[in-house]
Amino acid sequence: MGSLRDLFTNLSPGLNALIKRWKRGVYRTSHRVSEPPIRDLRGQVVGTIATVQTFLTPAQVDQIVDDYLAGATVTDLAVKYEVHRATISRHLTDKGVVRRPAGLHGWEAAEAVRLFRQGESLRGISRTIGASRDSVRKTLERVREIPALACRRTDKQSSNDVVTRR
Repeated sequence: MGSLRDLFTNLSPGLNALIKRWKRGVYRTSHRVSEPPIRDLRGQVVGTIATVQTFLTPAQVDQIVDDYLAGATVTDLAVKYEVHRATISRHLTDKGVVRRPAGLHGWEAAEAVRLFRQGESLRGISRTIGASRDSVRKTLERVREIPALACRRTDKQSSNDVVTRR
């Protein structure tokens, strides 16, 4: 029969890639010799390595939505239900839940502003609240306590220059 390239001269890039992989043997079964599993006195040492997929029930998804609307963060929910953050986000999107913007909200934002006005550093505020420095900085920028990018050194400033608050 010949090769496929001889029969079809104008192949798509995807089909060309498929043919190259086929010829290299990518799709062949493994030629590895099946070895018996490693065993010791306790039994088989290494079992099958696989990631177990967690499926959430409709009741759990409804509970996730309720928890999120009650104020829980996506990260907190991911830890609670032992799934990835993206899974929580997807379920919230599928249910039509309006997402909160990232950053500090409510009492956390008010506390960050209060501590900043008392002279606390961004690092100190982030440790007190339990949030990242970027979240604290973005919150302070959003409420106009500090100008945007005031805490960052520009290329024109030398490492000896001190950045001051306005």
